[in-house]
Amino acid sequence: MKRLLLSTFVLTSVAANAADEDTNYSFTEALKNGDASFDMTIGYFNRGFDDPVVDNAEALTGGGIVKYETGSFNNFKVGVAYYGSHSLFGIVDRDKGRGTAFLQTDGDDIAFIGEGYIDFDNGSHQVKVGRQRLSTPLIEDHNIRLLPSSYEAVIYRNKTIENTMIEFGYINSYSGFTSRESGFEAPEASWGEDGLAYIYATTLVGIVSLRGQFVDTLDDSGSRKNYRYADAGVPIKIGQKTYVKAQYGGTAYQEIDTSHMLGLKTGTTVSNVDLALSYNSIRDGNFQAVEAGPMYTDWQQGYGPYQPSDAYGAQVTFYPTTKSSIKLGYVDVNGKQGSRVDEFVEQNVDARYKFTDASSFRVRYSIKDQEFEDASGRFDRTDLRIYYYQTFKF
Repeated sequence: MKRLLLSTFVLTSVAANAADEDTNYSFTEALKNGDASFDMTIGYFNRGFDDPVVDNAEALTGGGIVKYETGSFNNFKVGVAYYGSHSLFGIVDRDKGRGTAFLQTDGDDIAFIGEGYIDFDNGSHQVKVGRQRLSTPLIEDHNIRLLPSSYEAVIYRNKTIENTMIEFGYINSYSGFTSRESGFEAPEASWGEDGLAYIYATTLVGIVSLRGQFVDTLDDSGSRKNYRYADAGVPIKIGQKTYVKAQYGGTAYQEIDTSHMLGLKTGTTVSNVDLALSYNSIRDGNFQAVEAGPMYTDWQQGYGPYQPSDAYGAQVTFYPTTKSSIKLGYVDVNGKQGSRVDEFVEQNVDARYKFTDASSFRVRYSIKDQEFEDASGRFDRTDLRIYYYQTFKF
């Protein structure tokens, strides 16, 4: 926390000095030309279990993100955003919403300042300090419920090399899985007391796109030592939008074995239909991202930890009209090394319709057939999610 506060103080001081060099009119114009928005979401979630011993979960909430970001003054911007998810009219009992992540785990509404940052960006160099959303393979906003995850972080991005971006980051704490706890905390049991540092890079070598990330815990008080990830994508001149991708990942722990994750994915487009096949293998230990779902076969579940297993997946996406899409998915996960917790078959439908550039509708439905059931919550289940999105600009 001391590092984050010190960095915030330094950057704030620089911003203030830079602003003072300009006229009051320039600063006023930056405020006047800022962007104010409300990304509204109305969401319904229903999770049903076949086992009568396990409670079903249900929630109907409305909310989203209300945000204001100033215009640029001397390459600086300041932003703040309110995150909220509120039970609608008491239609669904709050107690049923405890396990949905649409409400807090005690059933209360979600309401807090999810973003608050100072951002310097001159095109080649960017420094962003404060509460913010991130987008890396191992650390992302994980927007799979009603709200995204957010991080208290200091980020530096360098784009001085053509077709290359290098990002360094320090994370002190975050808002948790889909911001369901109305605040920020440091998961010291896994990260340790001093937070995380990472390096992330993307580049293009010829036609091959490459990404890599390494995340290190800064002390040994947590259960994990580091996280690592790399992937490559190659377009193929066969058919339409044909490609092959490969990925590697792993998690090192303080007291147990280091995991290794491998993945392959290939896809193409035939007329207006996208096709994809994927495979992932985990060995030696449990694979875990910080907060992301990077595995090719993990497009529905999106969280871990993942035990040793082999997984085979397929996706077919149709585009009935220019405003609609229907994605069908299938994944078969088979436990290895004596593990049978991650052993299931899951089928998924993800349908979207875009009314206008500012409004859309989405329905997601999945059926999970768990081969091995246990008290950790891995039971046969169905998930239904219905969303209406509307963006207001002010």
